Amino acid sequence: MPDEKLLDSLRAFHGHLGPFAMLGYRAGLLAVRELDAPTHFGVHAKVTCPPQPPPSCFVDGVQFSTGCTYGKRNIEMEASDEVALTLSVRDSGAELTVVPRREVIDQFGRWMEEADDETAALRVLEMSDEELFEPRAHSS
Repeated sequence: MPDEKLLDSLRAFHGHLGPFAMLGYRAGLLAVRELDAPTHFGVHAKVTCPPQPPPSCFVDGVQFSTGCTYGKRNIEMEASDEVALTLSVRDSGAELTVVPRREVIDQFGRWMEEADDETAALRVLEMSDEELFEPRAHSS
């Protein structure tokens, strides 16, 4: 059962629940956990994605889970056909790139047609990290 408080908070932050925002949330959560990184301060996020919704909604999910924001200037977005997050920890120099599996992203349109944006987002929330993301390698 999904955490309703989490869903309500992400919904309030982004305006609705959709699969790209949830994917960004999950990518940020994974990077923070794998790097044992602080949130909000001491980290920098670089997001690559198409520059328009719905894929650009990935950025909001990353902001929500990492605490990196445009106001603090610790997040940047680069327009790209590929969707990815690179999270860097300032103190240690450690960084991790999280790349969603293309086959998962390719399913989003079908999932939204079959049901709605929120149902698609919940599917993303329920998937394992291994199902959602390419294998990762740390660098420092």
